[in-house]
Amino acid sequence: MSDRGWLDGLLRRLPLEPGRWSRIGSRQLYILPTRLGWLYTLMLGAMAIASLNYGSNPAWLLTFVLLAVGLGAMLLTWRNLFRLELRLLPVQPVFAGEPATLRLQLRGGERPGIVLQQGDQVLILDLTDEGATPALKQIASHRGWLVPDELTLATCYPLGLLRAWTQVRIECAVLVYPHPLPANRRQGARGKTKGGDRASRPGEDELHGLREFRRGDPLSRVDWKSLARERGLMTKQFHDPAGAEALRIDWAAQAPADRETRLSRMAGEVLEAARSGRSWSLHLPGQTLGPDCGEGHRRACLRALALHGLEERRPCG
Repeated sequence: MSDRGWLDGLLRRLPLEPGRWSRIGSRQLYILPTRLGWLYTLMLGAMAIASLNYGSNPAWLLTFVLLAVGLGAMLLTWRNLFRLELRLLPVQPVFAGEPATLRLQLRGGERPGIVLQQGDQVLILDLTDEGATPALKQIASHRGWLVPDELTLATCYPLGLLRAWTQVRIECAVLVYPHPLPANRRQGARGKTKGGDRASRPGEDELHGLREFRRGDPLSRVDWKSLARERGLMTKQFHDPAGAEALRIDWAAQAPADRETRLSRMAGEVLEAARSGRSWSLHLPGQTLGPDCGEGHRRACLRALALHGLEERRPCG
């Protein structure tokens, strides 16, 4: 790949919005000779000068044939990217420190030798009529929003004499949850909405339903009957009976620490509460969620922790 960082800053980007097809047009497509292409051009120049000096018709014929080959290669290289369509598939939120997976769909007929690059990641694709669905990964270093790096689509097909490319700007951001840490409450702080410290015991809650098994779920809550009936591995969800106390995850109850550490500890408590199957409420400065339970409440709480003190952006999911 050629180093054209100074030139890339002047180029028009192809905007890529989540869920929408974007087509590479002539205004976003650029082409320049490769190193081999420049050598090929110098060779043609030298052949033209020699043909002129010696007045050799066969030399002129060979020069024009090679020139036609170069012009044909330029057209084929340019057309290999022209009108190629791509779109970004929904990106799931991740926890800080984990890689976000960006999956693309490409279509446009048979197109060999397509190079997809993002940072240090390089994928070489040979598109067929069915298209392709490549995946790229980018580490989410901190909570909040991860703005994906720009993509480069390029090709040197068929002869490697020229390189056509386009820059793709992703018009969305990936939601990044805080990295979960073990809970660390202030001494004497309680985790119940009604002030009690009663721990939940098997049989105290009512069966609320089933959901798909997730890694980390306690084996005591696995519904083995569903597995025996070949319905897959399911986890029992319990609902607090009337009067039972919901767990309380409170900003004020956290042990003294910086903001990011508190949010990470609260994220760990949310995951633990979701695995337990009990109802819980989340209390942040200026925001309260719940008490509730279930996957929707879990996602809402993690989102609130991820965006605490930050502005909304257009999500990729």
